[in-house]
Amino acid sequence: MSQPKEGAHGQQPRQEPSRPREQAPPAGQAPQSRSILGRWARLSLGLILDLFYPRPCAICGRRLALSERCLCLECASRLPRYHEEHTCASERLLGSPLIRSLSALSIYHHDEDSHRLITALKYSGYRELAPFIVRTALSEGRLRPQRGDIDLILPVPIEPQRLEARGYNQAMLLAEALAAYYGCPARADYLGRYRGSHSQTTLHRQQRMLNAQQAFYLNKAALQQGVLQGQRVLLVDDLLTTGSTLHALCDLLEEAGVAEVHVFVAAVAIRAV
Repeated sequence: MSQPKEGAHGQQPRQEPSRPREQAPPAGQAPQSRSILGRWARLSLGLILDLFYPRPCAICGRRLALSERCLCLECASRLPRYHEEHTCASERLLGSPLIRSLSALSIYHHDEDSHRLITALKYSGYRELAPFIVRTALSEGRLRPQRGDIDLILPVPIEPQRLEARGYNQAMLLAEALAAYYGCPARADYLGRYRGSHSQTTLHRQQRMLNAQQAFYLNKAALQQGVLQGQRVLLVDDLLTTGSTLHALCDLLEEAGVAEVHVFVAAVAIRAV
């Protein structure tokens, strides 16, 4: 039988006692102290920014608390919500066989809170309102299409000169926020609006219908390549009035072979003026 090997002085070498291993935090989980420091850093930064750059409510202009986003709690709760059974705005969209549903957050009244909300988003550079509107619609269950029901999101285009002057398309801001939820692309290059086409804002119902038919076009490359063929599209705008804009765009999408269209707007005008 072989003997255990002895050390240099005739003694067996001692074995190091086993040390308990330090348990590493689970993968993807930061240590608690680092997480606390991160929260304090974000809170401190928020306090500093709020001190030097106070954030106003988009509706009443009052200074927002740190826990408030875009609207103060009072204005957010007072904003009139859209209910299809009361307004029946989807009836304005019956002229297109493609449209399957209408989703909206608010009812639009001129010179009231909802008017100031849309004005802040559209003309005042209040871009943060777009994700706020989408988050609120999601939290209140106001989006009718479910995940997996949408392949592509298209914003209603604005006239190029207005885009250059404003720096953004409010419908595209809403579309990007919706794309993050649905997990599908938002494309601003498939639908276009001719330079010099009139805004719908100051037109009457019949004028809007005629103007819409002459205002928009479909990207020729998208049409030739068939990228819209069979797609389920979410068409996005800030405000629904007569529905003439959406009808004109749906005519183009039908020509491109789109299978169905769902509509999301931030607000619905109480009357189709």
